Amino acid sequence: MKLVIESTKILESYTNFFVKLSAKKNAPKNITTAIFSTNIKNLHKFMIKDLKKLNNDLIKKTLNPVSINFISRSLDVPRETIRRNILLLVNKNYLIRNQKGLFVSEVWIEKNIDKIVSEINDFMDCYKEITGTFKKNN
Repeated sequence: MKLVIESTKILESYTNFFVKLSAKKNAPKNITTAIFSTNIKNLHKFMIKDLKKLNNDLIKKTLNPVSINFISRSLDVPRETIRRNILLLVNKNYLIRNQKGLFVSEVWIEKNIDKIVSEINDFMDCYKEITGTFKKNN
């Protein structure tokens, strides 16, 4: 399947689903996914394939920053726990932290993009199956 569709809504749906599903766990993966979800929120005409082209400078210019407090509230995890995990993730180069806020890094995107695309395809297949079932029943 070609991923040349406008994918902001798909990415938002996918990441919101994942974050809500795993919100009670404060694992670094959940934190980076919550940050990624906020980074891509409300981007217009953003394509999945564009993720692979982003370097850290473009990430800071293109994506939306997020704060530690926002992630803490989103995941319902104490701020201090989030802060400690973020320090580890910044040291591993999975996150970028500047005066504007937090962003996933090109290292994190490169490591996770294939999995994200695969999960989005699965998500879309489920969506098509569900909407097809609803259409048949109506």
